[in-house]
Amino acid sequence: MAEQRPDTMTPEMQEEGLRLLLKIEDMIVYALPLIERWSIAHQKLLGDDIAHCMNRMTELASALTVAYYKKTSISELDEANKALQSHIRVAYRLRYLKGESSRCEWDRRSAEIGKMIGKYKEWVYGDNKTSQQTKAKNTRYGR
Repeated sequence: MAEQRPDTMTPEMQEEGLRLLLKIEDMIVYALPLIERWSIAHQKLLGDDIAHCMNRMTELASALTVAYYKKTSISELDEANKALQSHIRVAYRLRYLKGESSRCEWDRRSAEIGKMIGKYKEWVYGDNKTSQQTKAKNTRYGR
């Protein structure tokens, strides 16, 4: 069952969600023309997986910007970004990406998205972690 986000969602976090979505869209705009240059076989083998992964990330980032959400959306977005990073490494090892600079650019963009996801996760789970730490301190085992 979906949890309801409290109405105290700050404008900064709404803006951060939109910034995250725009960063993912920028990655798609950068990546798709490069994938189109690959041979048809390479496009089908790995290019489609990369494109689907980025599209899924767009859907999940869009879900973060609405008033109702599932807490799993941010975790799924993080998992999709990790999968994208894995696809990038595989594409480089198979020499679909032309050169180290191309791989570095893909990695840089994915790492930026990862940092933004981490910041958003801190906001979503921030209160939970502090309350869990407080509970642990108050128990016999937390001392």
